[in-house]
Amino acid sequence: MSLRNRLLTFFCQLFPIQKHPVEQDRRILIVTTTALGDTLWATPAIESLRKSFPNAFIGVLTSSMGREVLKDNAHIDQLYLLEEPLLPRFFSLRKKLYKERFDTILMFHASQRLTLPLCALLGATQIIGTRGINKGLDSLLTHPLEQLHEHEILRRLKIVENTGGSIHSETLSFTPDPEAFFPLEKKQWIILHPGSKDAFKRWKKEHFIMLGKELEKRWGYSLLITGTKEEQMLIETIAQEIPGARSLIPTSLDEFAHLLSQVEILISNDTGPVHLAAALKVPTIALYSPTNPQLCGPYLAKETIALYRKPTCTPCLKRKCPLPFCLSQITPKEVLEQVEKLMRSYVCT
Repeated sequence: MSLRNRLLTFFCQLFPIQKHPVEQDRRILIVTTTALGDTLWATPAIESLRKSFPNAFIGVLTSSMGREVLKDNAHIDQLYLLEEPLLPRFFSLRKKLYKERFDTILMFHASQRLTLPLCALLGATQIIGTRGINKGLDSLLTHPLEQLHEHEILRRLKIVENTGGSIHSETLSFTPDPEAFFPLEKKQWIILHPGSKDAFKRWKKEHFIMLGKELEKRWGYSLLITGTKEEQMLIETIAQEIPGARSLIPTSLDEFAHLLSQVEILISNDTGPVHLAAALKVPTIALYSPTNPQLCGPYLAKETIALYRKPTCTPCLKRKCPLPFCLSQITPKEVLEQVEKLMRSYVCT
């Protein structure tokens, strides 16, 4: 254990915390403080937890993006925001959450090192999570579960099962706010989503340009190039190289969901919109490497095709990778073949 983790563990042991016993009407806190895809992976577990314990109070500690995903989730009683950085807000948030008297905490996924120490100081009798993904702080879990070679959705459902609950859903859910509807012109649209938080997960922009030109030439699709504000230069560069293509940065998650619901196909790198499209049952082609889609790709999404290439380097350099060669092995021709497959199966039926 690192010196930093030893100090955090010792810090937690300094506080004599009165434990909140597990009552019949349970008070459960779910921790999922990461991005879009990770939060959507939690929705089957949240639904299963609610149906297993209909009288429980279910709270969720989440990120700003997580709040956007879960704000209208009918299975949640209360959302709590974990702002970054956590350190300046640690004690005020701890005080607020301790008053809620949570008896059980489910650690789905946390992005900040201080999140688990925070949870250890809330008085919960049970803190259930998976070994090996807690930044070296597994000792703060009261019920550590072994990490298995399984999809992230199933890992979260296993945590629910360890509360005594049952699996009632394995599919993602998201309902966009109807007031955020963004109408598209009456055309056949395909969205190209060329960005991602991690550069090593980005397919070459030249491939997206080549693909877009062929989609317009071969089938006459209208193309929408989407991304975030940080990716504006990338999406505008691609849109300018494809005749008739438009670049668009959605102003909210709800607006993006409405855009997805109006298009024929989404073609995207390994990033959150793939899972949003899966929740909305939008036909999708997702490009994966080095991440394994069997662990964190589309799950039980029959409308989605995941194109995958194994990492070419061992070990994978991930964020330090200067040239994501493994992803570049997927060719525009292969993607076009999968577009044709989706057209036969979903778009034209």
